[in-house]
Amino acid sequence: GQNTIIHGNCVLYDNVTVGSNVTIHAGTVIGADGFGYSRNETGEFELFPHIGGVIIEDHVDIGSNTSIDRGSLDNTIIREGAKIDNLVHIAHNVVVGKHSAVIANAMIGGSVNISDHSWVAPSAAVMNQLTIGKNATIGLGAVLTKNVPDNEVWAGSPARPLKQFIEIQNKLKQSLE
Repeated sequence: GQNTIIHGNCVLYDNVTVGSNVTIHAGTVIGADGFGYSRNETGEFELFPHIGGVIIEDHVDIGSNTSIDRGSLDNTIIREGAKIDNLVHIAHNVVVGKHSAVIANAMIGGSVNISDHSWVAPSAAVMNQLTIGKNATIGLGAVLTKNVPDNEVWAGSPARPLKQFIEIQNKLKQSLE
């Protein structure tokens, strides 16, 4: 698209579409196959073919050394205005909602849906096939194993609603005193 800047040492595979006013920083790879291996009847790994692509809409910024996998059957989609930081991994079939942010060293598992205006903090890990609701926040280093409703903040490992996380932390602290 117009006014798009792709810095050095980036790789964009086939079937990648990039919108207007997008910045992709150095060392980023977009459109490689995800980890689509499964074991066959003899226990050997077989690669499931990845025939989807990647769609990056307008006004998206993608940091350096980030990897965004192509979809296996559907596309991986980064919606308008999303911000992806450095060293982020976005697996196959993920949808990152409009004006959402995925920050440094976060790992988003396959087929995750991050709704609009959400925030995934540094070093968070989001398991496959989950949904993060609209305006939700996933805390620093959280390990998300369940869907997150709209407008909630989740933290911890495993991640849980912030109020519950704080209660558990306070009980642990009291038991050590």
